[in-house]
Amino acid sequence: MKKQWIFHLSINAICLILALMACKKEKTTELEFDTQTSRDNSLAESTFNDVNNIANQAIENGQSGLLTYRNQEDNSLLSTCATVTVTPDSSGHGGSLDVDFGQSSCYCRDYRYRRGIIHVVYTGGYRDSGTVITTTFNNYYVGRDSSNMFKVTGTKTVTNRGHNNDQHLWFTVNVSGQLENRNGQILSWSSQRQREWIAGESTSGINGWLDDQYYITGSASGTNFEGNTFSVNITKKLWIALDCGYVKEGIFELTPGGKPTRTLDYGNGVCDDSATVTVNGSSFGIRLQ
Repeated sequence: MKKQWIFHLSINAICLILALMACKKEKTTELEFDTQTSRDNSLAESTFNDVNNIANQAIENGQSGLLTYRNQEDNSLLSTCATVTVTPDSSGHGGSLDVDFGQSSCYCRDYRYRRGIIHVVYTGGYRDSGTVITTTFNNYYVGRDSSNMFKVTGTKTVTNRGHNNDQHLWFTVNVSGQLENRNGQILSWSSQRQREWIAGESTSGINGWLDDQYYITGSASGTNFEGNTFSVNITKKLWIALDCGYVKEGIFELTPGGKPTRTLDYGNGVCDDSATVTVNGSSFGIRLQ
């Protein structure tokens, strides 16, 4: 009777061990194929690119140049989202400006809600070689859902490096910033990028930005909303078109701390919120925020 009891105990112990091993394997697989870090990095990427577009349009055209961000989605000219206040400096070339979206979330024509202030200091025109543009934030929030907006903090510095061998203006872009979600979780993001203006440089005026397109190269690192570190390296130029709210094309490698490197592919030039994450030979579709 004692031997039979021992036998049953051994079988139960083996079953428990196997169950724990299966649970651990399932959890490990879940962690390896987790796409949260890829989504968080893409959110930071698109948010700070968006800030760049707002600052550039404001510097070039002031209030009249913020067609995408100034008015609400209903197209009513009386329904104002952003107002722009420009303060020139003594040189007459540079100055500072505030892009103020107000204290209530405003639904802009690019289908994003915004509130708060983007503050910009610039030493010259956006197109002028040597110009340095520094952007900071004052209670600035942005999101596609008014109940799930992200608070943006930090500093973005853009330096115009003149024309390259292809006669395209190019810029160095350095970001040290954070996004805070509605739960108080923090996404930290630092990047060192190069931004090449590949189309639209010759057009200006209120609608001149509509045909602007850029290539983005470089690297980034950060800590996602769950507190996990990661690093990023762009392996195929990111294609940014200002008439699109998403990255249209490009590939980067992302390595979360302690996890396999995965690649994120934005697709083949179509403007949509779809991307593909590949890790360990397996691919997953994700929706960008």
